Amino acid sequence: MPSYRELAEAIRRVLLEGGVAPKRQVLPLPTGQFLVMPAADHEVAVCKLVVVEPERTPMVQAEVWARRLATGEVFHLPGEELTQRRTAALSLLAATLLAPRREGALLVVGPGAQGLAHLEAFAEAFPLTRVLVRGRGRERVLAFLAKARELGLEAAEWTGEEVPEDVAFLVTATPSPTPVLPPKVPDGVFLAAVGSYRPEMREVPEALLAQAALYCDTEDALLEAGELQGVARPVIPLREALLGRRGEGRFVLFKSVGHALFDLAAAKAYLGL
Repeated sequence: MPSYRELAEAIRRVLLEGGVAPKRQVLPLPTGQFLVMPAADHEVAVCKLVVVEPERTPMVQAEVWARRLATGEVFHLPGEELTQRRTAALSLLAATLLAPRREGALLVVGPGAQGLAHLEAFAEAFPLTRVLVRGRGRERVLAFLAKARELGLEAAEWTGEEVPEDVAFLVTATPSPTPVLPPKVPDGVFLAAVGSYRPEMREVPEALLAQAALYCDTEDALLEAGELQGVARPVIPLREALLGRRGEGRFVLFKSVGHALFDLAAAKAYLGL
């Protein structure tokens, strides 16, 4: 499996060099939703199939099929792991580009698979001074703390009401329909909000949006992310940020809902292209 830095570089190349991906198709199921996400460029065609069933564990099951166009070879890739890692790599790419502070503590709200992937990604690329975590499941919190310590990091549960001043990187990775953060964060924080993915979901309180330089993974997030519904201020897609466009605010908010182009990038990295 490619490193998080390698995945971030693959995403950067796809965003700048181009690829084609229609809007995701969402079909209703008796127990949830079925999502179909195709994408292609001149080398690879991919399709990710996802079943989301909120009342089941795991809630999300995914698989990725990829075809190398030059040879016709077809590959069945590990969809859930690829999705977890490419989402964290996407946040890492945005942080590498946009984070005002390059060193400090990491705070993760949501210690599940995405939270763990973000812990690994940020530990791979930044000098973290310590790690904090908050979550509802006790076993997941303890597993997250154990993983952070395994990486050689000081780790503790965040139990306060305010985000500590030494936090430079903040990640929300929950399916919460209501905000999981207080209305203020320290200046210069890089916040990656990756958990909420529907218009009725909102991990980040409205008060924070008014203070942030706003970025998103693609323009689709403007329609899909609850936090971005009705926002009157500019929200800059990551591709435009890579080309030099910047927003204004006392901290950075990067909102990610996912896109088939990132699956294409991850598949290309996985295949060594």
